[in-house]
Amino acid sequence: MAILSFNGRVNIAVRIVTEKFPKAKLYEADGKVSGAPTTDPTKVDQLKVVFSNVGNTTVEISSTGWGSFGEPVLIHEPFLEDVVINWPVKMDLDEANKLKEAAGYKSPYGAVVLRNPLGPKIGNPYFIFGNNPAEPYIFVDTVTGKVHAGS
Repeated sequence: MAILSFNGRVNIAVRIVTEKFPKAKLYEADGKVSGAPTTDPTKVDQLKVVFSNVGNTTVEISSTGWGSFGEPVLIHEPFLEDVVINWPVKMDLDEANKLKEAAGYKSPYGAVVLRNPLGPKIGNPYFIFGNNPAEPYIFVDTVTGKVHAGS
Protein backbone atom coordinates (compact mmCIF):
# COMPACT_ATOMS: atom_id res chain seq x y z
CA MET A 1 0.00 0.00 0.00
CA ALA A 2 1.36 3.43 -0.95
CA ILE A 3 1.82 6.10 1.68
CA LEU A 4 -0.56 9.07 1.43
CA SER A 5 1.38 12.01 -0.03
CA PHE A 6 1.58 15.55 1.30
CA ASN A 7 -0.88 16.72 -1.36
CA GLY A 8 -3.11 13.73 -0.61
CA ARG A 9 -3.31 14.82 3.02
CA VAL A 10 -3.96 18.45 2.03
CA ASN A 11 -6.71 17.20 -0.29
CA ILE A 12 -8.41 15.51 2.68
CA ALA A 13 -8.20 18.78 4.64
CA VAL A 14 -9.64 20.74 1.70
CA ARG A 15 -12.57 18.33 1.45
CA ILE A 16 -13.33 18.45 5.18
CA VAL A 17 -13.14 22.25 5.38
CA THR A 18 -15.11 23.00 2.21
CA GLU A 19 -17.90 20.64 3.27
CA LYS A 20 -18.41 22.82 6.36
CA PHE A 21 -17.27 26.16 4.87
CA PRO A 22 -18.09 25.98 1.13
CA LYS A 23 -16.51 29.35 0.27
CA ALA A 24 -13.21 28.68 2.05
CA LYS A 25 -10.12 28.91 -0.19
CA LEU A 26 -6.75 27.31 0.48
CA TYR A 27 -4.08 29.71 1.72
CA GLU A 28 -1.31 27.44 2.97
CA ALA A 29 -0.38 24.03 4.28
CA ASP A 30 2.19 24.02 7.09
CA GLY A 31 4.01 20.74 7.52
CA LYS A 32 6.32 19.94 10.43
CA VAL A 33 8.61 17.09 11.33
CA SER A 34 7.96 15.79 14.86
CA GLY A 35 11.45 14.27 15.12
CA ALA A 36 14.86 15.57 14.14
CA PRO A 37 15.26 17.58 10.93
CA THR A 38 15.18 15.35 7.87
CA THR A 39 15.69 15.13 4.13
CA ASP A 40 12.84 12.61 3.80
CA PRO A 41 9.46 14.15 2.86
CA THR A 42 7.61 11.23 4.47
CA LYS A 43 8.89 12.45 7.86
CA VAL A 44 6.74 15.59 7.54
CA ASP A 45 4.10 14.08 9.81
CA GLN A 46 2.24 17.08 11.25
CA LEU A 47 0.04 19.30 9.12
CA LYS A 48 -1.94 22.49 9.69
CA VAL A 49 -3.92 23.77 6.72
CA VAL A 50 -5.12 27.39 6.58
CA PHE A 51 -8.00 28.79 4.51
CA SER A 52 -9.30 32.24 3.69
CA ASN A 53 -13.03 32.44 4.38
CA VAL A 54 -15.88 34.89 3.86
CA GLY A 55 -16.25 37.96 6.04
CA ASN A 56 -12.49 38.34 6.67
CA THR A 57 -12.42 35.10 8.63
CA THR A 58 -9.94 32.22 8.58
CA VAL A 59 -10.44 28.48 8.92
CA GLU A 60 -7.69 26.21 10.21
CA ILE A 61 -7.57 22.44 10.44
CA SER A 62 -4.80 20.34 11.98
CA SER A 63 -3.86 16.73 11.47
CA THR A 64 -4.44 14.25 14.27
CA GLY A 65 -2.62 11.44 12.45
CA TRP A 66 -1.45 10.53 8.95
CA GLY A 67 -4.41 11.58 6.80
CA SER A 68 -6.77 12.25 9.70
CA PHE A 69 -7.81 15.67 10.93
CA GLY A 70 -9.61 17.31 13.81
CA GLU A 71 -12.55 19.62 13.35
CA PRO A 72 -12.08 22.83 11.34
CA VAL A 73 -11.74 25.92 13.53
CA LEU A 74 -13.26 29.25 12.46
CA ILE A 75 -11.14 32.25 13.46
CA HIS A 76 -12.80 35.65 13.36
CA GLU A 77 -9.75 37.40 11.92
CA PRO A 78 -8.22 37.46 8.45
CA PHE A 79 -5.04 35.53 7.66
CA LEU A 80 -2.67 37.88 5.86
CA GLU A 81 0.30 37.81 3.48
CA ASP A 82 -0.80 34.91 1.26
CA VAL A 83 -2.52 34.59 -2.10
CA VAL A 84 -5.16 31.89 -2.53
CA ILE A 85 -3.73 28.66 -3.94
CA ASN A 86 -5.76 27.17 -6.77
CA TRP A 87 -6.11 23.59 -5.61
CA PRO A 88 -4.82 21.12 -6.55
CA VAL A 89 -1.23 22.01 -7.43
CA LYS A 90 0.49 19.62 -9.83
CA MET A 91 3.72 19.26 -7.87
CA ASP A 92 3.83 17.19 -4.68
CA LEU A 93 6.34 17.42 -1.85
CA ASP A 94 8.45 14.45 -2.95
CA GLU A 95 9.06 16.06 -6.37
CA ALA A 96 9.88 19.42 -4.76
CA ASN A 97 12.34 17.68 -2.44
CA LYS A 98 14.07 16.00 -5.42
CA LEU A 99 14.32 19.33 -7.27
CA LYS A 100 15.72 21.01 -4.15
CA GLU A 101 18.40 18.35 -3.79
CA ALA A 102 19.22 18.37 -7.53
CA ALA A 103 19.84 22.12 -7.18
CA GLY A 104 22.44 21.39 -4.47
CA TYR A 105 20.34 22.06 -1.36
CA LYS A 106 20.71 18.84 0.60
CA SER A 107 20.51 20.04 4.20
CA PRO A 108 17.82 18.66 6.52
CA TYR A 109 14.65 20.65 7.21
CA GLY A 110 12.23 20.61 10.13
CA ALA A 111 9.29 22.18 8.33
CA VAL A 112 7.90 22.72 4.86
CA VAL A 113 5.14 25.11 3.85
CA LEU A 114 3.07 25.13 0.69
CA ARG A 115 2.09 28.76 0.15
CA ASN A 116 1.83 31.55 -2.36
CA PRO A 117 3.39 34.59 -0.68
CA LEU A 118 1.79 37.98 -1.32
CA GLY A 119 5.10 39.59 -2.16
CA PRO A 120 7.46 40.97 -3.07
CA LYS A 121 5.56 40.11 -6.26
CA ILE A 122 2.67 37.73 -6.88
CA GLY A 123 3.77 34.49 -8.50
CA ASN A 124 3.21 30.77 -8.21
CA PRO A 125 2.80 28.70 -5.04
CA TYR A 126 6.03 27.41 -3.51
CA PHE A 127 7.09 24.53 -1.35
CA ILE A 128 9.30 26.33 1.18
CA PHE A 129 11.74 24.19 3.15
CA GLY A 130 13.02 25.57 6.43
CA ASN A 131 13.25 25.42 10.20
CA ASN A 132 16.98 24.76 10.07
CA PRO A 133 18.71 27.76 11.72
CA ALA A 134 22.01 27.04 9.95
CA GLU A 135 20.46 27.18 6.46
CA PRO A 136 18.42 29.62 4.35
CA TYR A 137 14.86 28.85 3.34
CA ILE A 138 14.70 26.95 0.06
CA PHE A 139 11.87 27.80 -2.34
CA VAL A 140 10.63 25.41 -5.04
CA ASP A 141 8.15 26.88 -7.53
CA THR A 142 5.30 24.37 -7.98
CA VAL A 143 4.69 25.44 -11.58
CA THR A 144 8.14 26.08 -13.07
CA GLY A 145 10.20 23.80 -10.80
CA LYS A 146 12.75 26.59 -10.28
CA VAL A 147 14.64 26.46 -6.98
CA HIS A 148 16.20 29.35 -5.05
CA ALA A 149 17.34 30.20 -1.54
CA GLY A 150 15.94 33.16 0.35
CA SER A 151 14.83 34.48 3.70
